Amino acid sequence: MMKRPVTVEALHLLLVEASETERRLPRAHPKPSVTYWPVYQQSEWLAYADETTRQKLDPATARQITRYDELLDSVVALVEEEDRKILWVTARMAAFRTRIPWLKIGKVFSIDRRTAKRRYETALLHLFYSM
Repeated sequence: MMKRPVTVEALHLLLVEASETERRLPRAHPKPSVTYWPVYQQSEWLAYADETTRQKLDPATARQITRYDELLDSVVALVEEEDRKILWVTARMAAFRTRIPWLKIGKVFSIDRRTAKRRYETALLHLFYSM
């Protein structure tokens, strides 16, 4: 079973980390390989040729996947569906960002940004005290 976070902020960071871990997991259906080129070591000056080249995320570690699974199990068991949605959408949108885009979250649920933030904080507190 998952160890209870010390603060509500730690629980929020745990949700964001779980969302980042989910993005690092491999695709459900791997993309088929179109061409077959031999794998070779690139030199440093050829590694990323231009600004349009996108770097892939590092794969998730075993510890991250374990925390992800434990968090999902506890969220599904302890929180109602509406609260789960607001928790997960907020965590997904806050992943790899410094600020939470409350306006976008409000648009997802067709509510005001302040209402979205209030609902998220209420759901987060409910999850924290039920753990």
